[in-house]
Formats: sequence, C-alpha cells, structure tokens
Amino acid sequence: MGVDGSKQSRAALRWACADADAKGAVVVAVAVWHLYPLAPPERIGASPWWFTADPEEATRAFLGEVVDEVADDFPDVVVEQKVLSGHAAEQLISLSAVADLVVLGATGSGGFAGMSLGSTSRAVVEHALSTVVLAR
Repeated sequence: MGVDGSKQSRAALRWACADADAKGAVVVAVAVWHLYPLAPPERIGASPWWFTADPEEATRAFLGEVVDEVADDFPDVVVEQKVLSGHAAEQLISLSAVADLVVLGATGSGGFAGMSLGSTSRAVVEHALSTVVLAR
C-alpha cells in the first residue's frame, strides 16, 4: 500500500483497510522518500533550509499521521508502517514480490489519454509481481 499523502492515496489506504478487515489481513502502509540533487557536489553541506530536517523522520511522522487518520475507522485492522528511501516505483515493485496485493492511488492529471495514471502507478501496474488495485 503506497502512501504519498494525496487524496487518492488516502482513498487507497481506506480501500486497503476495508479489504483487510474483510479478509482478516494486515495492511503494510509504505512511504518512500527521495532527495533529488539540487546542488553541484561542491555545494553539498550547504543545504537549503528545507533539508535541515531528517527526511526519513519527517516521512515517518507524515506516514503516521495519514495512517492514524484512516485506521481509526478500522479498529480491527493491523496497519504496519514502513518508510523506505529510494525511487517509489522501484521500492513498491520490489515489495510486490511478497505482497498479496498492492494498492495505490491513481494520481495522474488525466489531461489526455494515457495520463490518468501517475508515473509511479503506471510503473507499478506494468511491473508488479502481484495484483495491483488503483483507487481514485
């Protein structure tokens, strides 16, 4: 279950919890953080103010808030939280090897044909090793 905080990922988490409740399963909510290099190597160490927080800890806190917001409606469902670093699609595809189901929000803009999925959702749908459910 990929969580990025979007409206669609919250809907996906809600769907995953309802499904897990019906099946007696566990939900693993995953948030992936990645820092894109914004400065040449000689500038590393002179980070802008938004990098002063630990990105892993900030992601963990954010994930906890989103899970708490949804999981309160599903008291019998165990929701494990996992924070990973790297490329979101790659991490979710890797986790699909041991998952019964991957649930994601479809966050594409839908501006024209082929854009109703975001790039992460599209990559996971194309390469996952388990069933993928997309929520909107």
